[in-house]
Amino acid sequence: MDMGMAMARKPTKYKYLLGSLSLITTGCIAADVTFTPYVGGGFTFTDNVDLVETGRESSLISSLDFGINSVVVGNQGLLRLDYQVSQLFYSHDSNDNEAYQDLDFYTEKGLSDSGFSVDATASIENVAEAIDENATADVFTGNTIENKNAQVGINYRSNPLSKVDLRARTYAQVTNNEDDIGNYDGYGAEVTYANGRTIKDYFWLIEASYDYKNGKNGDSDTQFTRFKEEFGIQTISGWSPLLRLNYEDYEGQTNSDSADSFSWGPGVRYYWTRRSYGELSYNFSEDDNNSDFWAGAINVEPTERSRLFFSYDKRFFGDAYEFLLSHRSRKLTNTISYTEEAVSFDREFFTSGSDVSEVSLQRRLEWSSLLTLRRTNYELSIFHDQREALNPDTDVQDEEGNGIRGDIKHRLSRRLTMGLSAEYRYYDFERLSEGDQRDHYREYDFITEYQVNRDISTSLSLSHTNKSSSKSNDSYDESRVSINVRMQL
Repeated sequence: MDMGMAMARKPTKYKYLLGSLSLITTGCIAADVTFTPYVGGGFTFTDNVDLVETGRESSLISSLDFGINSVVVGNQGLLRLDYQVSQLFYSHDSNDNEAYQDLDFYTEKGLSDSGFSVDATASIENVAEAIDENATADVFTGNTIENKNAQVGINYRSNPLSKVDLRARTYAQVTNNEDDIGNYDGYGAEVTYANGRTIKDYFWLIEASYDYKNGKNGDSDTQFTRFKEEFGIQTISGWSPLLRLNYEDYEGQTNSDSADSFSWGPGVRYYWTRRSYGELSYNFSEDDNNSDFWAGAINVEPTERSRLFFSYDKRFFGDAYEFLLSHRSRKLTNTISYTEEAVSFDREFFTSGSDVSEVSLQRRLEWSSLLTLRRTNYELSIFHDQREALNPDTDVQDEEGNGIRGDIKHRLSRRLTMGLSAEYRYYDFERLSEGDQRDHYREYDFITEYQVNRDISTSLSLSHTNKSSSKSNDSYDESRVSINVRMQL
């Protein structure tokens, strides 16, 4: 399915957009403006509009689109806007006719030469209502909800060429979902304080963050606090002794989904180049989660385009790992990353019956590779997601998702391109009240795009999706054919 066409509903609320626009337009002198409105439309035929295993029904879905793409680069300011409204008409049942909208907005503005700047982001998108019901849901076949996000921030950056390098940010944010599950408003702050480049004898690095989310509609609030400190002596024949400290505190609804950890200890780094080092430290644990432990890290940067980083530590959940491998050349971009973070109020991996406001641990492994040749692009994406509940009594204990996707895009001529993609995803949901649920998704897509002239483009796409599930009557398969036209005004 073409997930890029997923858009959100009810285009009557523009308060996020209007509020953010006023921020950048006040006092900004534009140096370069790109403003591109467009209209479009098309037809999509699906042979299983309700995505059911039995009693399937076909439908011809007509769409009318209107959108705006805009980029404004001004005096210490930037604005990017991508907004679209679509109206869908269903041949099988006019009661399903609905309007959807999609918004991606970002703006920033520097405040003279003070080091201060302000920024704002806003988004409206359609996301899966619950991934255990349908992880590939989109606006054409339903099982989606409208998700709205907005954030406004104030930033400060000192001159890093002086004695100190200070970066600070404070922000306020709000999230509203169409089904009122996981709505919240909140605020937070982030600070990074390090030695400047003129300091030659010693170094320090302090990173601190605080995030507060106030749940709506009966959801509790959560507070995340993290503090990390490193202080040491600059390299002596490549060696650099240091002292490190780590503190984190996650306050959830109850003690069952709350956790904290605190450790400190001496360590040493050895630099064999200016950017490459190995680190080893012994840490004293001041909490009940861990005993005293050894920790280490290795960072290898042979060039500015390549980096390998790996670290082992202990946090509130025990053994903790972080990994990054990145390489960029003229034709190839390759990135592999692994992270472990506490999350709350996150609809990305939400399942029916779970409490979205509870704190959980998310482990994520991602691998993306892009090979760009003269006329052909090859892209490979692999992911592994695991969401583990901190509360031992919550019904959904463990959620796991794995997937692989391959894309090929070939330019046949200056006007005609062709694309092929295949994707496989597997989800495993572990529950206390009932048996585990396992879902398999297989998706295949073919698309051709033709640029008629500078302002008009057309596309033809064919797709097939198959879902097999261990849950009774939850499997389906669906095929689609879509034809679309877009014209810039």
